[in-house]
Amino acid sequence: MKFYIIIFLLTISFLTKAQKKIFNSANTEESVQNLYHQSIGFNQAIFNGQEYFHRMSKLTGHVFWNENIFKNGSVSFDGNIYPNIPLKLDLLNEELITYRTNTTLQVKITKEKIDSFNIADTRFIHLTQNIDSKMPEGFYEVLHQGKYIVICKRIKTIKEIVSPDGVENKIEQKNNYYINDKGEYKEIKSRQILYDFFKDKKESVLQYAKQENLNYKTDTESYILFTIKYYEQITN
Repeated sequence: MKFYIIIFLLTISFLTKAQKKIFNSANTEESVQNLYHQSIGFNQAIFNGQEYFHRMSKLTGHVFWNENIFKNGSVSFDGNIYPNIPLKLDLLNEELITYRTNTTLQVKITKEKIDSFNIADTRFIHLTQNIDSKMPEGFYEVLHQGKYIVICKRIKTIKEIVSPDGVENKIEQKNNYYINDKGEYKEIKSRQILYDFFKDKKESVLQYAKQENLNYKTDTESYILFTIKYYEQITN
């Protein structure tokens, strides 16, 4: 009898501490949601996608964003936030991958229900095709979010290279950059399109780029980001 009383008292003590931890948090809503997801575990809908397979052999390079490893992140999925789950992004097939920690099974998170997600500190948004948007549907990496938003669509494809030694399947990556001005995205297809965006501040921005040794051809991404950030500063 004493044994059951001790167990009961320890249980009450644990629950009380857990409640205090939640409601003393700076973000009560997030803490409650974290506790909910930890309690429900891997029975949630986000983990019920199809099993993920990809070809590992006979490819030079890999199909994933950044690295071929899982990193903790969060997903806005079907109206809910799912924090602290392992994520990996397949750029070839444009699939967001996770796995159940109690198994080695990798699953595809249902793409249609994804609004946005973070892999470590990098944020992605999911743009869907609609009548008002000319943007290709898919996942976009958010490179900058200030007065203007700069996003990038990273695309991986397989290129077949024939040589005397045989056929090599090589992964190649292409990056398409877009800037959001007044709610509309515009693709930066060339240096001239970027210059036109700077309007009457073009000469000032070009002078800044020269001073900072920025080169559009050799490092397009850095050139776009640094010049747009500078343009924000001189137009505020």
